[in-house]
Amino acid sequence: MPDTPRGQGADILEILPGLTVKQHEVLRFVAENRTSKEIAWELGISESAVNQRIEGVRLRSGSPPRAELARAYRQYQQDLEAACNPLPDKIPQVPLQPHELPTGVQDERAGQLALGDAMTYTVTAPWQREQFGNVVPEVLDGANAGLSRSAAMFAIAGGMLLVAMVGLGVIRALADLV
Repeated sequence: MPDTPRGQGADILEILPGLTVKQHEVLRFVAENRTSKEIAWELGISESAVNQRIEGVRLRSGSPPRAELARAYRQYQQDLEAACNPLPDKIPQVPLQPHELPTGVQDERAGQLALGDAMTYTVTAPWQREQFGNVVPEVLDGANAGLSRSAAMFAIAGGMLLVAMVGLGVIRALADLV
């Protein structure tokens, strides 16, 4: 007796965890009802490679239609999302109200310290500290930065052209001497 679509979907769900990364990549697009041509374009592979990956999955799962494969993969993705536990709103190790630690002798046992002791750290990147001056001159980083940078590029290009012309003139003069 042939499998019912419901049984076939169950077969597909059983094999999905064992698929390769590339097969999952293709099935993700199949679940979005994309064509093989669109999938090939998105992944930068040939259309025949897409079809081979899909056929490999279909053969392992009893040759369901492509639409059934897409539905089963969407169900698989939903099951994965449901299985992932979201982070709780409250981290259990950190108390809501900070408590005061008892003061005592320095050599007391460390058993009085709790994991809930919180410290705030502020990390500043070295380039954000004020001890470093601006690396880019203000004229190239101000209100007319685009215009100033364009002018600087043209000046550099013109200087390089001038140096090249002088160099060619020197080479020509040396060639005339020989």
